[in-house]
Amino acid sequence: MAWFRSKSMGEEWLGRAQRLAGATVGNHPREAFGAAREYAGRAGSLASQAFDGASRGVRRHPGMTLAIGAGIGAVIAACLLANRYARLQEDEYDAHDPTRQRPTDSSGDALDGSGEDNPVPGETGLY
Repeated sequence: MAWFRSKSMGEEWLGRAQRLAGATVGNHPREAFGAAREYAGRAGSLASQAFDGASRGVRRHPGMTLAIGAGIGAVIAACLLANRYARLQEDEYDAHDPTRQRPTDSSGDALDGSGEDNPVPGETGLY
């Protein structure tokens, strides 16, 4: 982790120098790239600190870590199941399906107010 932290701090310092050089010269692309590099280095430093703090927390409270992991896993599983259920329900009824048969009147126009005729089998409606 020390190598990662020193690399992040180096990126932050180089980004700050590049941003200041771009601002001094009036080169806006260099200034923007330097700011991005500086913020990326700062984010790397914060990530390194977070990993260090997380490892200490796991060692101190292993039961709490398992409970949080199980809760996050349950939320992810619920989201995946809800998406799967929505996809299955969506497949049953598709209002834009060109082969869906609608109730029609005696002239063949659909009664659902769409103004479309029921498709004839074998015709796709594409030219």
